[in-house]
Amino acid sequence: MNGKSKHGLRAAMAAGVAGLLLTGCGGGGKSAATTPDGWGTLDTKRLSVAYPKGFKEAPVGKGNPYEVARATLTEGGVMVASMSVEFDFGTGMHTADTAVIGAETRIQLGATPAKTTEIQVAGPDGSQEARKITYSFTSRGKEGTPPKGTKLDGMMVTGVDTEQRPYLITVNSKEGTLSNRDVSDIVDSVALKKTKK
Repeated sequence: MNGKSKHGLRAAMAAGVAGLLLTGCGGGGKSAATTPDGWGTLDTKRLSVAYPKGFKEAPVGKGNPYEVARATLTEGGVMVASMSVEFDFGTGMHTADTAVIGAETRIQLGATPAKTTEIQVAGPDGSQEARKITYSFTSRGKEGTPPKGTKLDGMMVTGVDTEQRPYLITVNSKEGTLSNRDVSDIVDSVALKKTKK
C-alpha cells in the first residue's frame, strides 16, 4: 500500500470512530513463539495464543459470529479480564495495514487515545508482520464484559494469516490486572499456523 492510500484509509477510519487518536506503546513478537510456564493456550485452526495463569477458557461471546475462542479471568466471582480470538471480522482486509483499520473501528467510542505499533509474530515459515493496538476505556457492563464503569486497558494484535485472511486477538482487563510483561508475553506467544482456504 502506498503512502497516500494508507493515509486515506487511516483518515477514513479516524472519522468512523469519532476522531479516535493514535498515541504510542511498545510491542513485541518473535520468529519463534514462546509461552511462559503455567500459562494456558487458546489453540485454534489458524493460530494459537497463550493466556496468563488464572484465566480459564470460556464459551465464545453471544452475538459475535467472528469469535472462535475466549478465555476469562474472574476475581471474587466478577470478570476482570478477557481474551478473544476472531477470524474474518471484515471484508477487503488482506494485509496487516488493512486489518488494523478494521480492528480500530471496533474499539469502543470514547476510548482514550491509543497507539498502533508494527510488530512481528511467529509464523510457519518465520516471523510475519502484524500490528499491536493499545487503548483504555470504561466498561459499559454488557454481557461478557466487566461491570459497568470498570476502567479497562485494551490491547489488540491483528494481521492476516498465511492465506491473507484477517485475524484479531483482543485482551481487555481491569486496570492493573495485567503487567506490561504479561502483555508482552501474550504478544510473544502468538503463532500463526499453515492453513488453506
